[in-house]
Amino acid sequence: MTAGVELASYKLMFAARRVRALPRAVDGASFAGPGVDLLGRSAEEALSAAAPIARWLEAREPGIAVRSISIDRGKMRVLVTLEAAPKPRVLRIEGAPATELIDEAAPLEALLAREVYAALRARLG
Repeated sequence: MTAGVELASYKLMFAARRVRALPRAVDGASFAGPGVDLLGRSAEEALSAAAPIARWLEAREPGIAVRSISIDRGKMRVLVTLEAAPKPRVLRIEGAPATELIDEAAPLEALLAREVYAALRARLG
């Protein structure tokens, strides 16, 4: 757990330049509130920190244009939405490849945990 937040899932929206993260737990307690949207500088930092994920995907699917990446840590599943060319596609990654990809996201997840924790503390006043 980093900065008091354990992530349940998150979605990196490259086309919209935003990130949505949902904590599983905050300071050791189950989390039941709405997720946290990162916009502006926070979103840009998170999307930049996702470079290892993009490299992992590019190595397996050269030339892809990623629209969004959703990572569900509970199900250990990754969904990747690709830009329409010639039509939109969704890649579903599970099992060992998903674990490998999620491992690549460790620096990103540390950054998200810090940003989400700060946003939740600000939300609570």
